[in-house]
Amino acid sequence: MKVKIIKTATAEEVDALIKKGKISEMPSIQQDWRFNFDKELKKLKNATGYLLVTEETPNVIEGCMIFQLIDKKEPYMAFVEVAPHNKKDTKIYDHVAGCLIAFAYQLSVIEGVSDYNSMLQFDVMEEKKEDEVKLMVLYSTKYNAKRWGDTTMVIMDEDGEALVKRYLSK
Repeated sequence: MKVKIIKTATAEEVDALIKKGKISEMPSIQQDWRFNFDKELKKLKNATGYLLVTEETPNVIEGCMIFQLIDKKEPYMAFVEVAPHNKKDTKIYDHVAGCLIAFAYQLSVIEGVSDYNSMLQFDVMEEKKEDEVKLMVLYSTKYNAKRWGDTTMVIMDEDGEALVKRYLSK
């Protein structure tokens, strides 16, 4: 899927692509990522890895996400992360996470079954509780997620459609 991300230095839109990633292409801790996407993708049932790359530099991963269909019906965003070079004040591109989360929501519309259609679930689990709370606030304010239980969050219906409109409809 073609998307637009923002080059932070110039605020210009850059053409990018969200594509399925092979296990061998998935990033890992050894490459300074927070998660071993390659190993996690091997372990998860009914899961697909996705990579976000720019058209200009298709070999450089800007963000990564694993989408899982639990019990072949419940859409679940198992992992999402922006590349190490897209974090904090030194980030090269913005809107990477938004594009991946909106794409995961869109997959929930397509693949979710029955009550799980248009309902993207994910968990926020951090080592420190205060980091978990900060991340949940970020997901709520920036990506329209609602807390559902202790660590689970969901994006549903019009909240998800707003994400698709903001990040994918260009």
